[in-house]
Amino acid sequence: MAQLTWNDLFTAGTLIDYSVHLWRARIQLKAEDLGVAKTEEVQKALSFGCHRLAPAESFEVINSIVRSFQKDIEEYSLAFPLLQGVRFVPDEQVKALQKKMDLRLREFNYAVNDFLEDYDINMQKMLIVIEQALNEAAKSPQAAATALSRVISEYPSKQEVAKKFGLEWKLFSISMPMSKSAAQSAAMAMPQVTKAVTSMVEQLRSELAEKVGGLITLVQKVKEGKSRTKDGFDAKSKESALSVLAKVDRLNFFGDRILAVQTSVIRRMLESDDCNPDRIAKDLNHVRSNLEGDIQAASAEAERKLTGIGRRKLQMADETEAS
Repeated sequence: MAQLTWNDLFTAGTLIDYSVHLWRARIQLKAEDLGVAKTEEVQKALSFGCHRLAPAESFEVINSIVRSFQKDIEEYSLAFPLLQGVRFVPDEQVKALQKKMDLRLREFNYAVNDFLEDYDINMQKMLIVIEQALNEAAKSPQAAATALSRVISEYPSKQEVAKKFGLEWKLFSISMPMSKSAAQSAAMAMPQVTKAVTSMVEQLRSELAEKVGGLITLVQKVKEGKSRTKDGFDAKSKESALSVLAKVDRLNFFGDRILAVQTSVIRRMLESDDCNPDRIAKDLNHVRSNLEGDIQAASAEAERKLTGIGRRKLQMADETEAS
């Protein structure tokens, strides 16, 4: 079998690195720093780790969009084991993922603009809460006023806050140098490439096996008379399982035949009218056993597929970056 190189792997996909920037609106002062007693009221208004310079609800839309942004990336990529936080996107999924990220970026920018429009109002709302807490805790009105002034100084301007928000990503790949020593370098890199491929094979199998385990639990509840459905699969559980099947099929770029077969088996099972819990449990356990089979053999199969795809040298450079 031909040696697996980075060029082989990145003929089939690319890497994505992304970051989320948010203003957390967390005050960096303790009650003691303000010269006030550390009462429960002050703790509620000024404690670390909470949104204290703006109401928590003012961040709900932004946080929801960020969660969707991160979920989209996870749905169309696999964790890349050699670089922390970096994920591998199969070529066939890059266009779809890029479209979703562009949409999330537009939504994010609109939400940030809305937040900034209400910035002064939210600041005043929060200052009322803080001022009341300080008045109750301070030793004198003067001490409370001094503490409040210190808190107000912690608020950045609207322009400064705007710069603290952002969604960014970049697509890049790894390639071997075209030189006389390329063959030797490829041989040295082979264990790392194999590790990356094996990890991604294992990721998909583990995710599907985990979902199968959940289905087995539902069937067990049927056998124990604790389920409201005949087979244990209500609409929500079926939808969740089908979503995982779609993701596994979408990301199985290395052609793991065991995965492909088992997703088909589970899909037929979910769509079947068979409500015999014993038979369903037996079939699901068989699927899980297959998924927990020889990962090394599956990795070797993936390597054979990747080395047969062809070569496309990609530069170690950004292909795109959202600003």
